[in-house]
Amino acid sequence: MQNVFLKCTSGGLRLRESPSTGKPIGSLALDERVQSLESEDETKAKVGKIGQWLKVRRLNDNTEGYTAAWFLVVVSSATATSTQTAAAVIPDTSPVPPAVKSAAVSRLYVRPLEDGIRIRKQPRDGEAIGAVNTLTVLESLETPEATRAKLGVTGEWLNVRLLTGVEGYVAAWFVKETAAPISILSAKGVNTVGMNLDQFHPQGTPEPERFKGLGWVRFGYNVSMGKGNQDLEAAFKVYAPLAERYAKVGLKVMFVFTHQTYGEGRDEFWPWSSMTDEKWRKLTEKFTEMVGHIVRQFAPLGTVACWQVWNEQDAPIGAAASVPMSPQNYAHLLGRTLQVIRAADPNVSVITGGHTGGPGPGSTYAAKTIQALRAAMPGVLPDGIATHPYGRGARPGTRYANFGDLREELNAYGAVLSDRPIWISEWGALDKEGDPARDVAVYASEFVELINREYPNKVAALIWYAWAMGMHNGYGLVGRDNRPIADFYETFIALRG
Repeated sequence: MQNVFLKCTSGGLRLRESPSTGKPIGSLALDERVQSLESEDETKAKVGKIGQWLKVRRLNDNTEGYTAAWFLVVVSSATATSTQTAAAVIPDTSPVPPAVKSAAVSRLYVRPLEDGIRIRKQPRDGEAIGAVNTLTVLESLETPEATRAKLGVTGEWLNVRLLTGVEGYVAAWFVKETAAPISILSAKGVNTVGMNLDQFHPQGTPEPERFKGLGWVRFGYNVSMGKGNQDLEAAFKVYAPLAERYAKVGLKVMFVFTHQTYGEGRDEFWPWSSMTDEKWRKLTEKFTEMVGHIVRQFAPLGTVACWQVWNEQDAPIGAAASVPMSPQNYAHLLGRTLQVIRAADPNVSVITGGHTGGPGPGSTYAAKTIQALRAAMPGVLPDGIATHPYGRGARPGTRYANFGDLREELNAYGAVLSDRPIWISEWGALDKEGDPARDVAVYASEFVELINREYPNKVAALIWYAWAMGMHNGYGLVGRDNRPIADFYETFIALRG
């Protein structure tokens, strides 16, 4: 049998005793090399094909098992480049396209060599307007020749622009040339504006025709039902028809995995305020096992576009509407969940839970999460950072933007994973049911217009909370009588992002 070597394209890929559901016996690191134990023809026929499993041998310890062939590529050498020994700061090994290498290109991109590099309004002593990390892609605003002449030179400053649109200067000796940013993962022509629905509310699953033209719907995936239930088949019978109902008319469906998926009502983790690091590790193992099963149920149907992992995890401990945790514990839960989802369905987006802490504490929490995730599971990253910018808008200081400017939020979270879009999985006007509908309509319109004007293609979803009055404390498009709210309903349905 001819030796065929392969490289793993996803960190944490499971090695199993038998295909698909076999007992896990190890995991492969990003870029780790393995040897195929099948013929060259069989190997090449399976590699890259979803649903195909390949028998392989690990090169570092000769462990043999099966792994998902769609996360492997054929390489010419057995030389290992495992990221298991990578330093905390992972070098950018992505190839620079020929267009970037050419001196004739119109722009170059650079990436920081370490975390915490400041972006300043002016060179040297200018006011700091943000900090970036090794994942941040910056567009040079200088010519390719001038940019390359400065890179690595102490004392030189480079004029750059973040993908969020913020412009400033960065120390040229702390950045290096990198590939152009990846394309924004979007709904491919589908309106980014969407709606939070509620399968347990009497008006929470409206006919799709009632919001025709919107692009997204979002549901929580509640298995526990407040009683610690674990019946995945019963939950699937609730959610599968909902996903099909909205997906078949072209809407993108997002489900949220939270404490209501596993844990709510189970004495083993109650009260949530008493959770310890050890308890979070135990919950994570049970949670991810359940998540893997759920995603495998939906993967063949193709009705789910995005899975969101937890909700408002950065809220203060004891928060009433969410179950928060430390960034380190969330990084572990997020990483393990990313691994099981991508093993079960590589075609869906996986994003963080919606942060609620704003551009200060919230974005700091998000950055700490990504930093911890990169250190523990190199190569395992979400498809975007999600946020809930309640109290922020286009006109800071007004009734619905009392916490400040929406731009501050987008810039702060956009810098955490700058080559990936921001996902606004909740926004709206909370506790304002008695307010004039026209005022809320103006707020919503200006919110979307700002994003379209200043952040085009940088926000993947804008999902309003919520459809109906009485869905907790959100301002609905329809009232408690299920009738459209005059002066708001028509305006919102016409919004396009």
